[in-house]
Amino acid sequence: MFQINWKLKALLYKIFGIFRAKKFFYFIQKYITKRSKVEILEIKKAWRFHANSIEKNNIKNLLEVGAGKSLEQNIFFSYKFNNLIEQTVIDINIMIDLDLVNCASSQISKILKLENKGTIKNLKQLKDIYNINYKAPFKLKNLKENVHKFDICVSTTALEHFTTTEIKDYLVDLKKILTNDGLVSSAIDYSDHYSHTDKNISNLNYLSFSETEWQKYNNLYLFQNRMRHQDYKKIFESNGYIIKDVILGRTLQRPEKISENFDAGNEETFVGGGYFLIKSNNN
Repeated sequence: MFQINWKLKALLYKIFGIFRAKKFFYFIQKYITKRSKVEILEIKKAWRFHANSIEKNNIKNLLEVGAGKSLEQNIFFSYKFNNLIEQTVIDINIMIDLDLVNCASSQISKILKLENKGTIKNLKQLKDIYNINYKAPFKLKNLKENVHKFDICVSTTALEHFTTTEIKDYLVDLKKILTNDGLVSSAIDYSDHYSHTDKNISNLNYLSFSETEWQKYNNLYLFQNRMRHQDYKKIFESNGYIIKDVILGRTLQRPEKISENFDAGNEETFVGGGYFLIKSNNN
């Protein structure tokens, strides 16, 4: 795993943000840091969480927000459900990399011991072969006028990158594009993402900083809202959703210093991740 001092990484991301250097940023991730490299050794827990919700609720029609470059989760769903689920995938920016998609498909099909669906070269083949519609640049608001309704909206390691206002808007918009029984399935990573590439800091390093201090390191390319598990529960319920299922991840080691911005007396503050299945209480 590529390692870099987290403060240096934050500075570089700030510079990328100033110059809006998205293409250069993605180039570095793919060819230098290899952060975009696809290496799937097993089916991820988050995928299983979503798949379980899909199976239990007879889902036919799925929306995913923030699928990323390889669409590996969506590729898994295509194999798992034999293309019976129509998937629509949206990203704010065009991120898809067909080389990575094909790599993900090869690895997932081997793990599942299924025949590989073959190499794709364009988005039409993505739809024809995997029943996945990819839309980018595209926002959730663009779907509100769509007659088409979705049975479920899934996201994995996406909501931690939304501001509080964006999450509230997201929840409002979903009510307009989900069916009456529509669900929202979310897997959220509560760890400090800088710790993923800097083993010298704790997984919850960012809890040491006040909101003002953290602004020095937060940036366009790796924005982290630092919300804890209990915060997500509150924001879902206060915006008109019922929590149907919730799973807590493991508790991580506390950093030596905890900012007063966080509730050090609540064990959920130190959980590394969580899974929520929610439904609008207006349905």
